[in-house]
Amino acid sequence: MDTLKIAQAYIRTGLLILVFGVLLGGCATLDSDSPGTGVEAMSSEETANPDPFESFNRSIYKFNVEFDNAIGKPVARVYVKYMPAPVRTSVTNFFNNLWEPSSIINAILQGKAQKAVDSSGRFVINSTLGVLGLFDVATAIGIPVHQEDLGQTLAVWGVGDGPYLMLPFLGPTNVRDTTGLVTEFYTTDMLPVLFQGSEGWALWGLRLIDSRASVLGLEEVLEFQVDPYLFLRESYIQSRLIQINDGVLQPGAEEDPFEEELFAE
Repeated sequence: MDTLKIAQAYIRTGLLILVFGVLLGGCATLDSDSPGTGVEAMSSEETANPDPFESFNRSIYKFNVEFDNAIGKPVARVYVKYMPAPVRTSVTNFFNNLWEPSSIINAILQGKAQKAVDSSGRFVINSTLGVLGLFDVATAIGIPVHQEDLGQTLAVWGVGDGPYLMLPFLGPTNVRDTTGLVTEFYTTDMLPVLFQGSEGWALWGLRLIDSRASVLGLEEVLEFQVDPYLFLRESYIQSRLIQINDGVLQPGAEEDPFEEELFAE
């Protein structure tokens, strides 16, 4: 592995994130009559239209559905049918463990000390006793799971979410959260670089298949919706607010146990 190239990649990514974050901060749409900023302002019902690119987004959504029906869903079904459940669980655990360093960093940046401690403990325990994360020992001994990302960090820092976006293959997001996809690539999705040769690409492909298999059956929920695109958009917006606000839709509101379970971090 060429560690110098990896270090350079991280530096370039950090600079990109910094520049993009500053631009987003300057362009974020906030209510000028409201003193709130960050999460508080972002959750205001007076914000501008969240989906100004709806026509374009709908075309991307249609493409994603057609691609998934042709390739994504069939491959995921074969994976579930022929891969034993315990093996699939270990695969999921392995990739979840790769996310922990990102959660640690973002928890620290958000000032969430306990979550940073929990994620650090999970990473150490599962990487050692859990055999590189194949077994989730940390959950078994009571250490909770948290998933903090750069999009959440930017929201806590006061960056507005920006327009809703539907990305090819990746699905729903927004301008602010798209920034986080860069760091996610250089952490959980950097397998082709961390593992040289075909092994890295094989692991990367396995991660995609495992992710798709984890949501098999959810498409049935969309099929019952009058407008599946609209349902998916609103579900994404609400779930992100709940994640950013640590389990509640509005800051300061009483936690809803159902919401906390449905959108668990």
